[in-house]
Amino acid sequence: MKHIKSLRSKLAAFTLIELLVVISIIAVLASLALPAITGALVKGQITQTMSNYRQLYITSTSASLDSSAAGGSNVGFPGDAGSVANWSNALVPQYLSGQSFANLLSVKGASANTFVWNGTPSGNESAVMLTTANLTGSSNNATIGNSAPYFLKGAAAVNAAGQAISVVGTNVTGLTNSMSFGARVN
Repeated sequence: MKHIKSLRSKLAAFTLIELLVVISIIAVLASLALPAITGALVKGQITQTMSNYRQLYITSTSASLDSSAAGGSNVGFPGDAGSVANWSNALVPQYLSGQSFANLLSVKGASANTFVWNGTPSGNESAVMLTTANLTGSSNNATIGNSAPYFLKGAAAVNAAGQAISVVGTNVTGLTNSMSFGARVN
């Protein structure tokens, strides 16, 4: 009877070799899945940035419409305000908290990762309003540079008509047809 119990316990256990083989198979599968996971993470971050830019556009539109309805100067858009500080002052007291404005303008925790352009609907609806710092351009020519926040993995932009675009990779041909780059606002 004792012999049968010890034989059963030996058959139920894994050997060291079997455990090492299983661990190595799991490691190989994880290394194959890692690029896909990081790619999906970057796509999600770019989409979040595009959504934040779109929220700033909606807030700017509300401020601009309220200002024009009240007979004031149209300072809802960064191009109308003349500077990022003036644009922030036009939005922060009534439409956003200072922290919300900073969060929507920043990418990966740094506001330097966002370029603010002179995009106003009254001037040119296809004019670029906001882009990630790695997306630059002039007139109808856009390029994605190898710089923060997303390097050559993609970019996000919104124009003065509210069209928000996320680009994954470096192909910006569709972007150049729908957005025109003007001067940057400091």
